[in-house]
Amino acid sequence: MAKRKSFEEKSKGMHKSRKLIIDTVFGREDNTQRVFGYEGDTNKKREVGERWTDAEGKEWEKKEGYVTNVTKMDDVRDYLKKLTTCKSENCKTIQYSSADKKLIVRTGLCATCLAKMESKLREDGTYPFYEDYKITLNKLSYVREIKDQYEDNFKNLKSHFEIVNENGTLSKWEWQVDIEKVKTDLKNDIDGAYDAIEALLERKVALENKLRELNHPELIKN
Repeated sequence: MAKRKSFEEKSKGMHKSRKLIIDTVFGREDNTQRVFGYEGDTNKKREVGERWTDAEGKEWEKKEGYVTNVTKMDDVRDYLKKLTTCKSENCKTIQYSSADKKLIVRTGLCATCLAKMESKLREDGTYPFYEDYKITLNKLSYVREIKDQYEDNFKNLKSHFEIVNENGTLSKWEWQVDIEKVKTDLKNDIDGAYDAIEALLERKVALENKLRELNHPELIKN
């Protein structure tokens, strides 16, 4: 009868992760593996939050008590978290409300920090220009959106159109209007939108110059 192999002999060549699981189940100690899932330089001391890349090109990050593989989704989550995190260095808000998160997306600040900032702007006389600047940016965004809608409508404008029914048949519809007059009206609306955008852009530049003059370039949006 062949001599029965010991676990040590059987485990030669076994993947470290699998051996660690078996050792754990049967109460064996394995001092060669300190971090589950990571086979790099486990003896090198890493600080929490530190990232590095191993010989195979995988990126790792040191967490509190363990090491984890960094994926693209981690970067996406970090980016999304930043979008809803108050940018004020002195922010004391512990938990953001839904209103806070909406304000942070729009202004970069939670409700409390935004109120503090606007109070300081009132004290140094900047607030009227800041408020005008915000209104101008909102109007500019709105007019650009309307202009795009007008241009889409003008591009797709037809005197008749067809609809495919659920049973596969085709229904034809004709618009009983003066199509050329509708096109002319839309063209006038598009031209008016471009004029409004030009005027708003000029106003935006003037207000940005004023904010710089008042030593508040941080209020300017890219």
